[in-house]
Amino acid sequence: MNLLSISSSPHIRSGITTRNIMLSVCAALLPSAVIGMAYYGWWQIGLLLVIGVLTAVLSEAILQKILHIPFSYLDGSAALTGLLLVLTISPMSPWWMPLIGSFVAILSKQVFGGMGQNPFNPALIGRATLLLSFPIESTQWIMPYSHVTTATPLNLYKMANFGSEGLNQVVASLGGTLQLAYRSLLLGLRGGSIGEICFPAMLIGFLFLLFTKVVSWRITCSYLVTVIVLSLLFKLDVVVMLLSGGIVFGAFFMATDYVTSPLLPKNQLIFGFGVGFINMIIRRFSGMPEGTTFAILIMNIITPLLDQSIKKPVGFVQEVKKL
Repeated sequence: MNLLSISSSPHIRSGITTRNIMLSVCAALLPSAVIGMAYYGWWQIGLLLVIGVLTAVLSEAILQKILHIPFSYLDGSAALTGLLLVLTISPMSPWWMPLIGSFVAILSKQVFGGMGQNPFNPALIGRATLLLSFPIESTQWIMPYSHVTTATPLNLYKMANFGSEGLNQVVASLGGTLQLAYRSLLLGLRGGSIGEICFPAMLIGFLFLLFTKVVSWRITCSYLVTVIVLSLLFKLDVVVMLLSGGIVFGAFFMATDYVTSPLLPKNQLIFGFGVGFINMIIRRFSGMPEGTTFAILIMNIITPLLDQSIKKPVGFVQEVKKL
């Protein structure tokens, strides 16, 4: 019997595993997924979810085999990627869109070496690919329950150059009074992506991640505070800007991704500020009404630069005695 076991670091391990973290985030997304199915159709949205998740898992297994990467397709990360991808697309998406999107998302991760080595959020790469390749299918929106085709409140606001006329159109489309409009935005009774519409459902999931210490508050809070401040500076309706589009979903579940966000607390605050700033600049001055996807991907590029500020060695370093 060997008395000593020689192995490489780390030697101190916790009970937290990649699988536990991934499954926790999946659980946090369940309220948004259930609301999406209830609003837009159990079978229709359920089919998209199944296709997205299965495609992601199978794609990871096949690509890991081809690229000779150790198998990890059952650690929950692939399933999470597929789930996130589906929750960010239109409820009117045909069945082949989550198929393509999930494959591209997993490919963008595996070509860099797999889990933990991807510089970009895989689900957002998949969504950006679908948005740029199939803009018509990616921007077809319907009202919950009625399945009536509609423009998103953010698009109505944008088309009127974010003026008072645009706000009036938003209010008219969501009940006729500002109070009813705010309530509809809060509950998700508007056009939008499958998982980004109902604020209470997203908040429940985020609080679960926060209390279980899966994510930190810094990126989310700095992101949302930046959006609020810039909305006030640009003289935009803060509630409409926050609850229309994917800012809240992005702040809760996308920008907080472990791999593609900074490690240090101060850098996380900078990262959140950067995402919020770019997001609002895209919304206000570009031709697109939304900018969450590209804002997060742009800041993903800057994450390695932020992490370069880590100069202190991690762990115990033996002091060298001076002669």
